[in-house]
Amino acid sequence: MSMEQNSQEISAEFLLRMLDALPTPIFVKDKAARFVYSNRKHNELVQLRGDDIVGKTDAQIYPSHIAQDYVRTDKLVLETGTISSIEEMALARDGTQQPVLNRKVRMLARDGEPYVVGINFSLSEVKKREDQYLALAETVPVGVLQIEENGSVSFSNPITSTYFVKAEQGLTISQVSAALGNPKGFPGDATRFECSLRDLAGEQHYVLVISSGWLKLGKNSSRSSIVSIVDISENAELKRINEEILRLNRELATSMQKLKDAQDALVKKGRLEQMGQLTATIAHELRNPLGAVRTSVFLVERKIKGKNLGLEPQLQRINNGVSRCDAIITQLLDFSRTKQLECKSEDLDQWLAKLCEEEAKRLAGCINLSCYLGLDGAHIPFDPSRLQRAIANLISNASEAMVGNGDLPLPSQREEPCIRLTTRLMGRHAEIEVADNGPGIEEGVIEKIREPLFTTKSFGTGLGVPAVEQIAAQHGGTLVIKSQPGRGASFVIRLPLDQQVNVDAA
Repeated sequence: MSMEQNSQEISAEFLLRMLDALPTPIFVKDKAARFVYSNRKHNELVQLRGDDIVGKTDAQIYPSHIAQDYVRTDKLVLETGTISSIEEMALARDGTQQPVLNRKVRMLARDGEPYVVGINFSLSEVKKREDQYLALAETVPVGVLQIEENGSVSFSNPITSTYFVKAEQGLTISQVSAALGNPKGFPGDATRFECSLRDLAGEQHYVLVISSGWLKLGKNSSRSSIVSIVDISENAELKRINEEILRLNRELATSMQKLKDAQDALVKKGRLEQMGQLTATIAHELRNPLGAVRTSVFLVERKIKGKNLGLEPQLQRINNGVSRCDAIITQLLDFSRTKQLECKSEDLDQWLAKLCEEEAKRLAGCINLSCYLGLDGAHIPFDPSRLQRAIANLISNASEAMVGNGDLPLPSQREEPCIRLTTRLMGRHAEIEVADNGPGIEEGVIEKIREPLFTTKSFGTGLGVPAVEQIAAQHGGTLVIKSQPGRGASFVIRLPLDQQVNVDAA
């Protein structure tokens, strides 16, 4: 067996062990919709052993009406490449169910064969909060309607049924608007008005109506309006209710928004937890062999030194590859690290001057790194280890934008490559700016580079800028990005003069 074949087998075994260690159910199906892989968490979800799942189809595991839906989704993903994300109830062998976000994507093997890769994110906590918010809407002493932009009414609480039929009976926006006298701008505009409203028994009521206007409350692009109706015809405390209903309407709209935020946060938290576990495994499994490779290359260099064997370029490529792998592992660790900061109050300018000297030695000879330090000896609390990685990351990114991975300016570089590190005091903050005169960043890319895994490089991880922003947030600060295409880019880390460590930012 060749070394390459052995490496591939080790990598496959290593990958399967990692997938089994993840806290999220994962499965893989072939083009015939047969299970070819099921990790430990998916086995627990279905309540079957892996050997009882692999080789079977959904029809051999689930009831026919459920299996048909799964098969339909698998076919769509396989034939069109569409990414499927569906909230549904996962069914176990004992009949128990739990809400999950079922996400499926198509992936091609080396031989071109398509496979469906599925991930189930648990939504139990989100559903629990959703039930709490719905219970709130059901029990408040006002009528509550949720009107969709397409004209339908998706929710109405019991008090609303005094005036209208229930939403599940087909209540529409036109019926509600007509009963309220067709007020202008209702319900799309944020409005508050009083009017007469006849209930289903024919009795006249004087009501206060408040509409939140169109709000994006769901995951898709559609919008909804939250409408509250209060009977004030016989209320002796009209003034108090007017003030209270405004607060209640805002809280209700905020609660609906919190539901969406809670769901997004839960899915994001699951991904970050997986990345943290994956990063720890990668760092442990790869750094030891990388260290062995680095040591071996050093020993080989000593043995062949002065023998003119012509192996120096190959050894240098090995060293460069090891350094790049080590940098990628460091970026992964920086992004997933949740350890408490170890801040010291130091002269930031003096510390940065030493850091610039070290970083200048690592840059291509054609790049000029200059420092303009203006904090006047101010002592600022910061974690030297974390901040050093953030500054080094920004300097490295600036260098790669102008010279790539080489030692000469890229053909598109119009001026002599220059990186400027500047510090200044701005109110109660200290600013550290790393700017270059490279090609700059396109307008549509500036916001995207803050997203994890987004990169415009052929060799990047997409974690550099997110890691820098996370380190700034952990210090209670922010990262500001400015750029004009063709005129360079500027990254500014703003740190508070007083210690405001934010552990949750990790």
